[in-house]
Amino acid sequence: MQFRNQGAIDEWSRALGRMEEWRRWQDPGTLCWSIRQELSWQMDQMHPMELVPAIQVEKVAASRRMLMVEISANLKYHLNKGTVIEATPALETLLTNSDVDLSLPMSFVAPPYRAQYLRFGEAAMKYLKVPESRGPDHVFDGVFCFFTPDTARCAKGETLWTLELIFISKRQDRNYGHIALLGETDRGSTTVGEWLTGVLASVDAKPLDEFHRPMHAAVSYVVRVFLYMALKQARVMQHAEYDEALRRAAGLGERKRAKLLQRMSSMYNGILVGPESLPSTASESEAGTGVAPHWRRGHFRMQAHGTGHQQRKLIFIAPVLIHADQLQGDIPAPKTYRAGSVVAALP
Repeated sequence: MQFRNQGAIDEWSRALGRMEEWRRWQDPGTLCWSIRQELSWQMDQMHPMELVPAIQVEKVAASRRMLMVEISANLKYHLNKGTVIEATPALETLLTNSDVDLSLPMSFVAPPYRAQYLRFGEAAMKYLKVPESRGPDHVFDGVFCFFTPDTARCAKGETLWTLELIFISKRQDRNYGHIALLGETDRGSTTVGEWLTGVLASVDAKPLDEFHRPMHAAVSYVVRVFLYMALKQARVMQHAEYDEALRRAAGLGERKRAKLLQRMSSMYNGILVGPESLPSTASESEAGTGVAPHWRRGHFRMQAHGTGHQQRKLIFIAPVLIHADQLQGDIPAPKTYRAGSVVAALP
């Protein structure tokens, strides 16, 4: 919304609208990474790093990288008509207390759109930690998720796609950084665990543990959201308040139209996923034990069904809050836990 309201979309459209780059960037098969590389090359041609004083090279290079990620992600989102996805507080609570069977096929992890921004709520922000964070107010705001087909390979009948994840962090309501990850998926036999390993192993970060552990949690949380959305019983509600306001504005007089356009600065199109409240089965009491209130973790897994149990379907076993009746404060925070084999380091 900030990018749009600043007029950046309109300016880039005017500047590049008739150029080959703009047409190429609109192609569904163009990666956000490719747009970022082209922007970086153009920036280097206009302002060569050789002209930057040696003492400022590192700072300028970091600022350029951040700017190129911001511009390319927003342009890719706009050109692919992206949508905001938000999980209800109840779903965030359920997913942060659940795990993923790493043997699940990656074909179940399919974002609903070519471009979307998964915006995190309070529950997710508390659970997901920014690597090497400098303070409690430095949190992940959300993640751009781009699902891009390999046009040439798909034309041959192969189903190769690339899932790009660009995590955006903020500090005191201001953009503060990003972490960009990218991994191919053949939508066939590749498992969630194999995909996670490949994506995270491509990141050259040190110290590894301080970066890989929180990023594994962040990426696997995104996977859980899309696994939930793949369920038949998933609750999804669409809202297009920005498009609806645009349509209303077209039929208004100048003064009323100006007021509506001002209010539209905070509007956006999106979908809300998840239950409105925690299900009754998510709260359970076990008498006769001295165990403190805690979550019994939920999980996604494949379940046999059909004649002879020959078919498989994805199911979600919701977490259970044990001794909920004893709670006198906040719901217990989820413990750090990873199911399956240890995942390798990340980029």
